[in-house]
Amino acid sequence: MTKRAYYENGALECEATVLRCRAVENGFEILTDVTSIFPESGGQLSDTGFIGNSRVTHAREEGSEVWHLCDKAVEAGAKVKIAADAGPRLDHTQQHSGEHILSGMASKLFGAKNVGFHMAEDYATIDLDTQLTHEQIKELQREANRAVQRNVPVTYETVQGEELEHITLRKQAKGLKGDIRIVYFDGGEVDSCTCCGTHLAATGGVGTILFTDAQHYKGGTRLWFVCGGRATAAVRTVQNIVSALGKQYSTSREELPAAIRKQADELASSKSELREKSRRLASAESVSLLSTAERIKGIAVVCSVMDGSTANDLKLTADELCKKDSTVPCVSLFFAPNAGGTDYCMACTEDAAIKLSMRELCTAVNCIMNGKGGGNQLLARGKTTRTVQKSDCDMLRSYIEKVLKS
Repeated sequence: MTKRAYYENGALECEATVLRCRAVENGFEILTDVTSIFPESGGQLSDTGFIGNSRVTHAREEGSEVWHLCDKAVEAGAKVKIAADAGPRLDHTQQHSGEHILSGMASKLFGAKNVGFHMAEDYATIDLDTQLTHEQIKELQREANRAVQRNVPVTYETVQGEELEHITLRKQAKGLKGDIRIVYFDGGEVDSCTCCGTHLAATGGVGTILFTDAQHYKGGTRLWFVCGGRATAAVRTVQNIVSALGKQYSTSREELPAAIRKQADELASSKSELREKSRRLASAESVSLLSTAERIKGIAVVCSVMDGSTANDLKLTADELCKKDSTVPCVSLFFAPNAGGTDYCMACTEDAAIKLSMRELCTAVNCIMNGKGGGNQLLARGKTTRTVQKSDCDMLRSYIEKVLKS
């Protein structure tokens, strides 16, 4: 069994004796009689640090023992100093304490239960079993930060597993045996829960709790958050972005939202005008193509390469040729060469689809030109891996003619 020195006022250092050292694939695993390095558990990341002059990159639990992954071997029986890195410990502790505050407040405010906690190197998440509204999420962040600002104490109690049923906790633990550690935030007014992780002496050490994202997830709510130094870094990033945007828009931070909305409205208006102009050009192009199109069994057939066009240009022109109110039965096939191959789009009127489905024509194009795409009876689109050749158009035109004449 490894004694956990980090439970003693958050100790970062301790004196220890090496019990075992074994070679593993990516270094050496070292077992000591006592450690100040927290092993990954309870959702909290592992500490890093040193055992003597051997670098510890990870620690894990194996039963009641803590094994340290190190870069150098240390002989069994050696007396060593173990030191955890202060920076990562503080960061992980701030995130973990922040999670308890959020979970406790979510339970008290909305009756929401924490059903999942994940801590990564740059973010943390909690999963609640209740779908919170935008206003409730704002309230949760506000009340959690009030608990931080009150700087209430964080205390601990060790009890036996069978005693838990007589203790009021946020999350009742069942079936636990032996020594069980309970953490109380403000004596349970903010949170009370079984926990094996490290925590601050008082909530003020969390600094700030900041939500960075939220979404409804599996019938509940997943919240992304950062605390302490991570929150400070996130705010600094946002401030830098806002400052840069203010300079770009030549406006103050207060007037920046209005300036962005104005530009967005102008851009939307320009896009609308551009779409209308593109539609008119496509309409004019379709009239020209239809006037010179070959007729096969009364069906106009258009097969054309449109250099310099985009995939959307092809669809616009095909749609105009084969729109529902068209009085001329039509089959159209357009290609637009690009750097990676060729975009294609095909469409037909409903009366032409009786003879030739665009799904079938799409299959023929993919086969002849090594393409990939799909669609339905009236419209299909895709892309080929090579540039369209005149021979491809001739072959496909012959295929269309053969099908229409059959």
